[in-house]
Amino acid sequence: MTGTFRTGKIVLNIFLFLFFVVSTVSAQNKTVTGTVKDTDGNTLPGVTVVEKGTTNGVSTNMDGKFSLTLQGNKPVLVFSSIGFTTIEKSVTGWQHDLQIVMTEDAVVLSDVVVVGYGTVKRSTLTNAISSVGNKDFVQGAVSSPLQLLQGKVAGLAINTTSGDPNGAEVQTMLRGVSTLSGNQQPLVIIDGLPGSLNNIAVDDIESIDVLKDGSAAAIYGTRGTNGVILVTTKKGSAGKATISYHGYATLEQISNEIDVLSPDEYRRLPELTGGLVSAINDGGTNTVWKDQVFRDALNHTHHLAYQGGDAQTNYYASLNYKKNEGIMKNTNQERTTIKIGVNRMFLDNKLSVGANLDYVNVKGKKVAQNAVYFATLTGNPTNPIFDENTGKYTTFYDSENPVRLINEFSNDLKWNEITATGKVVYRPIEEISLTMQAGTTKHNNNNGTYATRAYDNVHNGQVWREAKTNESRTLELFGQYTKTIKLHDFSVLAGYSYNDFEEQALDIYNYDYPTDALGYNKPNLGLALKDGQAAMNGYKYMNKLISFFGRVNYSYNDRYLFSGSLRYEGSSKFGKNNRWGLFYAASGAWRISQEEFMKDLTWLSDLKLRAGYGVTGIEPTNPYQSHLRYAFGSPILINGTVVQPVAPTENANSDLKWEEKHETNIGLDFGLFNNRLTGNIDYYIRNTKDLLYTYNVPVPPNLASTTLANVGEVENKGIEIILSGEPIRTKDFRLNLTANFSRNTNKLTKLSNEMYQRDFLELGYTGAPVQKTTHIVQEGGAIGNFYGWNDIGMTENGDWIVEGGEYGDNSSRRILGNGIPTMRAGFTVAATYKNFDLTVSMRGAFDFEILNQYRMLFETFEKGTQFNYPKTLLRSVYGQYVRRSPAYVSYYIEEGDYLKLDNITLGYTFKLPNGSAVKNLRLYVSGLNLYTFTNYKGIDPEVNMNGLTPGMDYCDGYPTTRSFSLGVKLGF
Repeated sequence: MTGTFRTGKIVLNIFLFLFFVVSTVSAQNKTVTGTVKDTDGNTLPGVTVVEKGTTNGVSTNMDGKFSLTLQGNKPVLVFSSIGFTTIEKSVTGWQHDLQIVMTEDAVVLSDVVVVGYGTVKRSTLTNAISSVGNKDFVQGAVSSPLQLLQGKVAGLAINTTSGDPNGAEVQTMLRGVSTLSGNQQPLVIIDGLPGSLNNIAVDDIESIDVLKDGSAAAIYGTRGTNGVILVTTKKGSAGKATISYHGYATLEQISNEIDVLSPDEYRRLPELTGGLVSAINDGGTNTVWKDQVFRDALNHTHHLAYQGGDAQTNYYASLNYKKNEGIMKNTNQERTTIKIGVNRMFLDNKLSVGANLDYVNVKGKKVAQNAVYFATLTGNPTNPIFDENTGKYTTFYDSENPVRLINEFSNDLKWNEITATGKVVYRPIEEISLTMQAGTTKHNNNNGTYATRAYDNVHNGQVWREAKTNESRTLELFGQYTKTIKLHDFSVLAGYSYNDFEEQALDIYNYDYPTDALGYNKPNLGLALKDGQAAMNGYKYMNKLISFFGRVNYSYNDRYLFSGSLRYEGSSKFGKNNRWGLFYAASGAWRISQEEFMKDLTWLSDLKLRAGYGVTGIEPTNPYQSHLRYAFGSPILINGTVVQPVAPTENANSDLKWEEKHETNIGLDFGLFNNRLTGNIDYYIRNTKDLLYTYNVPVPPNLASTTLANVGEVENKGIEIILSGEPIRTKDFRLNLTANFSRNTNKLTKLSNEMYQRDFLELGYTGAPVQKTTHIVQEGGAIGNFYGWNDIGMTENGDWIVEGGEYGDNSSRRILGNGIPTMRAGFTVAATYKNFDLTVSMRGAFDFEILNQYRMLFETFEKGTQFNYPKTLLRSVYGQYVRRSPAYVSYYIEEGDYLKLDNITLGYTFKLPNGSAVKNLRLYVSGLNLYTFTNYKGIDPEVNMNGLTPGMDYCDGYPTTRSFSLGVKLGF
C-alpha cells in the first residue's frame, strides 16, 4: 500500500503542477503574424521566432505559420532553425502576413548532439557518436523503438528474431561480443535518466544518439561497456497549441515459409525416392498444418498528441493505442501508452522546472509457441486434426498436434509500468547551471497460464501463476560552469548519482483439475496440491549504485578540442574488496579544415581528426553473486523422516568485480562540396578484461564445487564507415543517399589464470537424438565458433565420411564456421518530388554461418514416415539420399549472408489552403522486412547473435513477419 500511495501522490502532484502552469499563461495585445518558407517555397514548421533581447518567442506550426504578441517598442524578430541561417527582421506591431524566406546553412555541423549529462555542437565532438533523428527512422510497423535504428548506425547490430506481438525479441550488439556471461544490451538513457523502452511510443521519440566508443560512454561507468543509447522524447514548443494524429493499419504475414512435403508429395514418397521409402503412414486426410495455425494478422495503431505553450511554458501530451493480432492464432496484444510533460520558466528565466509522466498498460495472449511452429513442420500431412471415432485430438508418436497446442494452452499477459521524472535547472549567472533530476519507475506484472485437461494425457489440466513487481529510483545532482575567454572555450561538469533497484516475484504451479471452467483463476483447486506435488517459488532482491562523476571540455579557437571524464562508482553487486571502481576517459580532436593552410581548399567544407581512450565496466547481471549461496536439494529419507537438505551451490568471492573494457578509437570526420557529401571513418580496438565465468574448484577446501570469478579477456577490432550525400537538389526534386559499413572481429585472449583453470568451453545443444554440443570457446579463438565434424563424403551404407577420422570421435572435430557476422551494411535512398516522398532502406549481414537444426534433425529418412519432412530431403547428397540417424556435420551449417529490402515508404503531403482547419495532411504506404536475398534455407537468417552459442536456428519460436501499412498523419 505504501508504494501505491507514493506513486499516486506523485501522479497527483504532477497533475496539479500541470494545471498550475497552464493556467498562468497570459496574453498581450500587439501581435505580428507571418509564414516562414525555404528558398524552394516550402513552408518550415518548428522555426523558433523570438523577439530580440527578450525571452518572448514562439515556433512556427505545421504549416510554417506563427503569431507573436510583441513586448518592445522597436521590436526585431530573430528566426532560427537547425540547418538554416539565422536571420533578423525589424517589424512593427499589428503587422500581418509577414513572409520570411530562410536559406539553408552550409555548415550542417552546427547542430547539437546529445552526450552524457548535456549536449555539444557536432563540430566540436571528440567522440564516436551516431545520431538519428525522427525523419531518418525506419518507418512502418516496428515492434520496438530499437528497430528504428536498424541499418542506420554503423557498428550497432540489431536483430529482430521473432514476430511475437508480446515482445518480439530485438537483440542488440555494439562493436562485437564483450562478455562471456553478462548482458550485451546497451544502457538506455531517456531524457537524461536510465529507463526502459517498454513505455515509450515510437511517435513520441524526437531523436536517438548512440555513444559508441569508450571515451564517450565512460561517463556512465559500470554500465557503459555495451554502449549507451540516449533517447530524446518530444517536448512542447512555444506557439499556438496544436493537435496531431498519426494512425495506420497494418497487414502482417509470416516472412517466409519452409517448404515441406504436401499431402500428395508425402503419399508419393515411394515413387519420389525410387523405392527407398517403401510405405508411408497414410492417415487418410489432407492437412496443411501451417494453414491451421497461421493467419494474416490485421493490426492498427493510433497516436494523438497535443502540444503548445509560450516563451515561459510549454507542454506536451500524447495518447497511443496499438492492437496487434499476431500471425499465430490465439496470440495478440493491446497496448495503451500515455505521456504528459510540462516545462516552466521562473525567476526571469533563471529557473527551469520540468515534469514528465509516462504510463503503459499491456494485455496480451500467447500460446505454447515454442512447440507450435516446429509441430507445423513435422506433423504428418495425411493425419486428421481430430480422431473421427473419439472426437479427441489425434496424437502422434514423438510429435505434437499444433492445433491442440494453440487451442488448449493459453497464457494471458498483463503488465503496466509508470515512470515519473522531474528536472530542475537553475542558472544564477549565465556561466553556471545547477541541475537536479530524479525519476522513479514501477513495473507490475501478473500472468496466468492454463493448459486444459485435453492438452495432454498426463497432468489433467495445469496452472501457472506469476506475479512480479520491480521499482527503481534515481537521483542525480550536477553542476556545470562554462566560460569563453577570447579564443578559449571550456566547461567543467561535476555531479553525483544515486540509483536503487528492487524486484520481487511469486510463482505457483498446480495440476490435476476437476474442471476447465475456471482456468487459472482458482489455482488451489488442482488436486496435486493435496498430494504435495504442487510447486511454489518466490524471490526478492535489491541492489544500489552510487557515483561521483566529472568532465572537462576545452576548445581553442574552435580548432583544437579536448574532453576528459572521470566516474568513481560503487555497486552493491560487487565483492567487499571491490565495491568501488574508477572509470576514466580522454579524447581530443583537431579541426584541420579550420587551419589557415586549408582555406584555399574550397571544396573541403570540414575535416576533423579524432582520437579517444576510455575505460568502462559491466556489472554482474544478478546481485549477491559475491556471497556464498545455498540451495535446497532433493528430499531424502532419514530414519523414516523426509528431510529437505540445504547445501552450498557456489562459493563466496570477496574479490568479485566489474568486467572492464579498455577502448581506443581513432576517427576522421569530413564534409565536401559545401557539405553536400559528409562522412566519418572510425577504427577501434577494445579489450575487455576480468570477464566473469563460473569455474570448477576442488571440494574441500571449498564448500561448493564452483566459483564465479573474473578471469577472461576478449579483444574486438573493427572499422566503421558512414557516408551521406545529397547529389541532387532542385526546386522540385531532392535525392539523399546514406550508406554505412562496419567490420568487427573478436578473439578470446585469456580464459584461465593461476587460480582458475578452463582449457576450453563446449557449449550449445543440437537436440535429441544427436545430443552433441555445438560451439567451442577457447583461448586464441573467436567467440561463436561452431565445433563439429566436417563431412567430405558418404559411404554406400549412408554413413557420413568426415575429415580427420570417424564421426563421433572427438579428436576429429573441426571449427565449422562462426555464428556472428563480421560485416554489416546499411543503405538508404530518400527522394522527394514536389509533394511526393519515397524512402527505400536496405541492410545486410555477411561472413557468418547458421546451424539449421530443423534440417539436421529431420532431413533424413531414418526418422520414419510418422513425420513430415522438408523438401530438401529429396536432394542428392554425395550421390544419394540421407537415410541414417541425424548427425551434426558441416552439411547442415549454412552460409548465413543476407541482404534485406527492409523498408519502402511512399508518401504524399497535401498542400492545404490558408485558413483550413487541417494544417497538415500526409498519406503514405509502407512495407517492412519485405524481402530477403539469401541462400539460407531456413525461415530467416536473422537469428540469435548473442551469448556464446550464436547462429543457432532452432525453428521452435515465433516466426518473423513482413508487414504492409497504410497510414495518415494529420495536424490541426
